[in-house]
Amino acid sequence: MITEKELKDRLSFNLIRYRRSNNITQLELAEKLNYSDKSVSKWERKEALPDLLVLTQIAEIYGIGLSDLLSDRKRLARPKHRLNKLLISMIAFTAVWFVATSFFVLLGIFAPDLKKIWLSFIYAIPVSLFVLMVISKMWGYRFLQLANFSLMSWSIPLSIVLSLNELRLWLLFIAIIPLQILVLLWYFLWRQKLKIKNL
Repeated sequence: MITEKELKDRLSFNLIRYRRSNNITQLELAEKLNYSDKSVSKWERKEALPDLLVLTQIAEIYGIGLSDLLSDRKRLARPKHRLNKLLISMIAFTAVWFVATSFFVLLGIFAPDLKKIWLSFIYAIPVSLFVLMVISKMWGYRFLQLANFSLMSWSIPLSIVLSLNELRLWLLFIAIIPLQILVLLWYFLWRQKLKIKNL
């Protein structure tokens, strides 16, 4: 039979590792549960046990079963909702490219004299990256949010340069460099703050 101390040890270990594997701070988890970050800290420091309802909510947030939070397994359980997130992302991404392909086909049929109808695919690049960036933000994937924002920042000037065919517009790429540096610095600052909070 499991003792209270063993239960606290298991629960503390699992709460910490599932929270970290999901890139969630104690404060973010506390906000999702409508608790204070001090309560989350107490659970992780083995000073208190959350009630069954809270444990169920935590398991739901991480997309795992309640038994995974209480188990002594060393491997993390796979979140059940991760596949759903991937499917939703792929559907949204594919929808943008479906619209771009539809424009390409319709322009090819109804406006065959129109030049550069291939630009519909070029415009789909920043739009699809924007969609993925919004989805990444919604699910709290900061690294993917950064990657999508960076790629989108470079694809917008590319779209403009290819559309207008003006040689001087290559200077737009120069304007993106400081923005890219700022975004990278913001990301590394956020990672440092996250590491300090999790100590």
